[in-house]
Amino acid sequence: MKILFYSTNSNHYESGRMEFKMIPSCREQWNSLKEKYPEHDFVIVMQKPGMFLYDESGVMSDRVKYIFIDEQNSDAEKIAQIIISEKPDTAIAVSYWKEPFDWMSIKDAMIAEKLRDAGIKTVCHDADTCRICFDKNETRQFLINNNFNVAKGVYVHHELFYAERGRNCINENVYREYIFSEIKKLKFPVVIKETSGLSSYGMDVVTTFNQARHVLLSKKNNGDRVVEEFLDGISFGIEVYGTDGKYLVSPPLVNSVNQFGLTSPKQNVKLGPVENEKFGVSELRKEVARLAGLLKFSGIAQIDLVYSDRAWWFIEINSRISGMTQTMAFSMGLSLYELILFSAGVIGWNGDAGGSCNGRRAGHKGFKNVMNLKFPLLDEKALERLSGEDFVGYVNQIENLTAKQLREKGYSEVIFGGNETLSETIKQLDILNEAYADKMEKVFYENAYRLSQII
Repeated sequence: MKILFYSTNSNHYESGRMEFKMIPSCREQWNSLKEKYPEHDFVIVMQKPGMFLYDESGVMSDRVKYIFIDEQNSDAEKIAQIIISEKPDTAIAVSYWKEPFDWMSIKDAMIAEKLRDAGIKTVCHDADTCRICFDKNETRQFLINNNFNVAKGVYVHHELFYAERGRNCINENVYREYIFSEIKKLKFPVVIKETSGLSSYGMDVVTTFNQARHVLLSKKNNGDRVVEEFLDGISFGIEVYGTDGKYLVSPPLVNSVNQFGLTSPKQNVKLGPVENEKFGVSELRKEVARLAGLLKFSGIAQIDLVYSDRAWWFIEINSRISGMTQTMAFSMGLSLYELILFSAGVIGWNGDAGGSCNGRRAGHKGFKNVMNLKFPLLDEKALERLSGEDFVGYVNQIENLTAKQLREKGYSEVIFGGNETLSETIKQLDILNEAYADKMEKVFYENAYRLSQII
């Protein structure tokens, strides 16, 4: 079977600005996949940087075919024609995220429409699904309309909020006064976030109405916003794998939060999978499967959640691979590429009764305990040493070579574990803490250990 992976980018690509280092490298992982599944031919069609598919160093596998799309041929129609010319048996979108807007999956979905029209089996969420997931207000309304728990909130339409601008006939902005009256009804603290934002970037947590009013009247308010009640609870993430109504919902991973109670991509620690029924995980997985059916997911999707007052609250839906995908692949005994193939129904997995797919079996039974831990940027020697630990599955480093502030320069991500019990993973955490005391920031270790006490 000829399987084609495609990945797009909506931003100008600046070579030399960002450096991504994956251990094992993409090249090694593609070679391993080809060795394991010699009956398949793999093709990658991508716009750089091709996150997760391509090594920034340019060292490529000679066992897969790469086709790079330049900016002159980057619209959906042209990319679709390039893919069609390859005549794949299956095309799989590998959508990822890139600030400022989390909308790449929409572009991939537009390509998918054209591929399906050409008779190519394509695994990608529908464009309408991706649009709902992209716009946080649309997400809220969809969840509310389908009886999922959502924090009480107020949508702020930016143009109406400043409707008097350029209209001298308006003496008072009735819409803005209405918005302020609705916000006063909320329980504080509240979270103020962009409807088109990415992750926790640009969010504000405020404790009083006057603070919320100040944020909305400030220059920072340059687009539509949602003001939501802050949920005091435990942060989780969960993923869905599958297509055509056949889904496997993973158990959730618990996330650490920053001083504002938000998950921070550069500091977040993940631990799990959480299967403790004190959280009602079985019912949660059923609800997420219901959501997957309503949105007609095709491939991989991720949902952010908060467990509060003995209930699960839905925060955000991401119609793409996420920061937890590779961690869950390691938990399942699969490589990232195998998990993508499993989600497309190309291969099976013998770990969960809900995960049966036609095709070849891969991996080992059950979800294993894993942790995703952040380090500050590491030098080459430290990266090699860390990746050489026998319980470490992956080490990924992201470095912004043009950043001027230390906190913007990047981080290293270490995925380790693969154990039957949580206690074994915590022992490995202690080993890392002792062996890399000069490298690991204390807050990361403390966050990781705190998560282990929660679950």
